Amino acid sequence: MRTIKNYKVYKNEEVTKEILDTIQKGDLIKVNDWGKPFRVRGVTDNYFIMTCNMFGNIHYSVCEKKRWNGIRYNQMRGGKFHIGTDYWIFASPTWNNYDGKVDYDNAEAVIEYLESFDLEDNNSKPRSELSVRTSIPIDKIYVKHKEGY
Repeated sequence: MRTIKNYKVYKNEEVTKEILDTIQKGDLIKVNDWGKPFRVRGVTDNYFIMTCNMFGNIHYSVCEKKRWNGIRYNQMRGGKFHIGTDYWIFASPTWNNYDGKVDYDNAEAVIEYLESFDLEDNNSKPRSELSVRTSIPIDKIYVKHKEGY
């Protein structure tokens, strides 16, 4: 681990569940070659979500704090941690419990959304999961902890 401009930088094998578990709501995160950081909006045991305002649009990314057990699919790689959007086309049904509005400022809604990744439906399949089309492996992660951490 090294430090660059107040960001702790972890590369490949340095990225562990323990490192990802240190990330808290309010932290700034950059992954791989991102120039602009995302702010963490919510954290659970196995996931965190972060957002960034880019040209007036809110972009989000979910980090799965579990290594992917596949081999290779699109950009996903076995044994790595990944970030990406969820696999829902028109937003997760979780947001329907909050008037259908995706609101990352609503802490309760964000936690319920993240917990949907750990809940299983009737077929023992997660209710939500990362999209294999948009997810990428974490090769390098920059973490800037919020003040007072």
